[in-house]
Amino acid sequence: MDTPTEKKKRGRPAHKVAIGREGLIEATLGLLRDCSPTDLTLLDIARHVNVDPALVRYYFGGKDGLLRAATLQLLDVTQLGSQAAEDGQDIEKMLYRRIRLIIDIGRQNPHFVQLVLREIYQGQDPQTGEALDTIAQRGVALSEALLQARPAAEGLPAIDPRLLHVALVGACTFFATAQPLFNVLFTDSTDDALAEQYSRFLTDLLLRGIGVSKPTH
Repeated sequence: MDTPTEKKKRGRPAHKVAIGREGLIEATLGLLRDCSPTDLTLLDIARHVNVDPALVRYYFGGKDGLLRAATLQLLDVTQLGSQAAEDGQDIEKMLYRRIRLIIDIGRQNPHFVQLVLREIYQGQDPQTGEALDTIAQRGVALSEALLQARPAAEGLPAIDPRLLHVALVGACTFFATAQPLFNVLFTDSTDDALAEQYSRFLTDLLLRGIGVSKPTH
């Protein structure tokens, strides 16, 4: 028979503030804007939202589980939000939206690439492998949708959507990781203006690469 003490230890721990799984993820993402994943501790997160660290372990098993969940949420934002309904089949709008979402997520979350590498690409447990497969397949599907949206024309190049996905993600994430280089090369540009300039440049570059010519006016 369970004693009162044993019953108290089971289930969702009591805490001072009403916060759940999503609240802990949002709090973690907020802290990661100023702190690296390596330096951030489970205790830091718990103190930030005034909860018992046991609540984090209850939902995520520990710091690694919470970081993985936070990373997956960022990836969901970039992938599931890549095509708005109003874009229709306008390939330029579709491509620009995808590029801009990845770039903006990287700007708002400076450790985004590090998180993806550590928590998804290099993860060792089966759950991470399943997450990577889902993310990869969704990314390729987005690239396939872009290729299918190309206007019909003779001589369209055959493009492997897997390579398009890898090239697009690499070019976008480089913008966030190489800010010192951009700061040296573009001393007369603001961060917002440079993000827009790079997004438009990359959109035009990839459109030409997949055989789409922009109309001249």
